[in-house]
Amino acid sequence: MEIKMQSIHMNRVKCRNALRLTVDDDVNVPDNKPDVRAVIWKNGTVRVNEKKLSGGRLYLKGTLPYRVLYLSEEEELPVQSIRGELAFDESVELPEACTGDNITVRPEIEELEIGVIHSRKLSVRAQLGIMVQAEELHDVRAAVAVQDTTKVHTKTRMMPVTSIVAEQKDIARLREELFLPSGKDSVEELLYWELEPRNLEARAKEDMMEAKGELSLFALWRGAGEAGGLECYETTLPFKTEFEISGCREGLIEDVAFRLTNENVSVKADEDGEERLLEAEAVLEAEMKLYEEGELELLSDLFATDCKLAPVLQEEEYENILLKNDSRMRVSERLSLKEGMPEILQICRGSVEIKPDVCVREGEVLKLSGVLDVNLLYISEEDEKPMQSYRTEFPFAHRIEVRGLTPESTYDVRCHVAESSFGMMRGGEAEMKAELAFCVLAMENRKEEIIVDTVREEFEPERMEELPSMVGYTVKPEEKLWDIAKRYYTAPEEIIRVTERNGEVREGDILLIVKTAE
Repeated sequence: MEIKMQSIHMNRVKCRNALRLTVDDDVNVPDNKPDVRAVIWKNGTVRVNEKKLSGGRLYLKGTLPYRVLYLSEEEELPVQSIRGELAFDESVELPEACTGDNITVRPEIEELEIGVIHSRKLSVRAQLGIMVQAEELHDVRAAVAVQDTTKVHTKTRMMPVTSIVAEQKDIARLREELFLPSGKDSVEELLYWELEPRNLEARAKEDMMEAKGELSLFALWRGAGEAGGLECYETTLPFKTEFEISGCREGLIEDVAFRLTNENVSVKADEDGEERLLEAEAVLEAEMKLYEEGELELLSDLFATDCKLAPVLQEEEYENILLKNDSRMRVSERLSLKEGMPEILQICRGSVEIKPDVCVREGEVLKLSGVLDVNLLYISEEDEKPMQSYRTEFPFAHRIEVRGLTPESTYDVRCHVAESSFGMMRGGEAEMKAELAFCVLAMENRKEEIIVDTVREEFEPERMEELPSMVGYTVKPEEKLWDIAKRYYTAPEEIIRVTERNGEVREGDILLIVKTAE
C-alpha cells in the first residue's frame, strides 16, 4: 500500500514585538545659514539601514533624516531651511526567531519636535515606534489518498488552506520631471521640498506585480525675478512600475507594503537656460506577499480489512485568511487660526497624518480610533513674518467588520491618507478635506490533525476468531456508519448493501454486518 502525500506551502508568524525609542540631539545651524528666529515647518522620515539577528535579539541601525523651515533674522532672506539626520542603534527581543526567517521591520515617527535653543542651535527630538515580526515559510506534507484501495478504506475531509505562493522584497527607482507653470517665477534658490507617495495600489499579473500611484510634490523657492519673492508649488506626479515575481498571477491575494526611501528633488535649467525644471527621484521599496485561498481534500481516517492499519497523526498550526479588505473614510474640518496669528494670504502646504491610538475587537468588528494631525503652512499678511504655520488635531473613529473574527485571530491594520486638500474660507478660516484609507488583513489561527504516515500490524489469530461471521447491530446515538464498519473491519458500502439501505444510518437502525476480514 502506498500513501499519496501532498505538500502545502504555508506562512507562519513565529513572534512579533514593538519598540519605542527616543532619538534626540542638539544641532548647530550651519555657518552659511543666517540666525534662527522661529521654526515654522518641519518634516522627517525614519529609515532602517541595517538589521541583524543574534541570540534572540534583533539589532537595528538607522537614521532620522529631517528638514526644517525657519524664519531668519535677515530681512532680505527671511525664510531659510536646514537639512540633517540623526542616527540610532537599538535592539529588540525576538526570542523565537532564527536565521532564515523573514524579518519585517515597520518604523514610523510618532512625534517630531524641533525647537530653538538659541539663534545658532536647534533641539531635535523624535519619538519612534518600530514594529518587528519574524515569519517562517514551511512545507507541511499531508496524506491525501491511498494508491491501493482494494482492502483499504479511507475517509476524507475538506480543509480550508491559505497557501503562500510568493514572498519577495524589491525596489523600483522612480524619476519624474515637470516644468513650473508659466505663472510661477523661475528658481533662484530651492528652499524646501517634500515628496510623499499617495494612492498606492498593487495588482498581481502574470509573473509580475504592477504598482501605481502618485508622488505628491511640494516645493518652496525664492524667485529669480527682481522682487525675489517666495514662490510655492504643489502637484502630483502619477507613476507606474513593475516588480518581477515568479509564480505571480491574477486572482491571488496581494499583501504589499510600500515605503519611499532616498527621495530627492533638484532644479535644472530648461531649453531657455532658466531654472524651471524640477526633477523628482525616489526609491520605492516594496514588501510583497501573495496568497492563494482554496480547499484541500485530506485523508481523515483509514483502516484495512486484512490487517490492523492505524494512521499516524501530527498536529499542525497554521494561519488562514479571514479577510483582506480596503475601506475609505472622508473627513472635512474647518481650521480657525489662533488669536494673534497673522492672517492667511496664500496657503502653501497642508498635511494630514493619521495617528491611530486604539484598535479594539468587539465581536466581529474592529474599532479603530485616534487623531488626525493637521498642519497648515501659509504666506501671511505680515512682512516681518512672511510665512507661518498652524497645527491642530481632530479625533476620528472607524469601524471595520470582519466576519469570523475571534479572540484568537490576528489582524494587521494599516492606514494612510489617500488624498487631502486645503482651501481658504471667509473670516480668516481654512477648510481641510481628506480621504483616509484603511487596509486590514485578518487571519484565523487553525490547528489540524494531519495523517503523515501509517502503522501496519498483522491480525492476531485469536482476535479474528472472536469476530462473528454475522451480527445484528443497533445504531447508538451519534454513531456514524464509518465507525461501525471500522470496528468490525468491513466496508461501509458492504453494510449498506447487506442491510438493503440507502445512504447514511440513523440512531435505532438495525444493521446486518457480515464478516469480511480474513
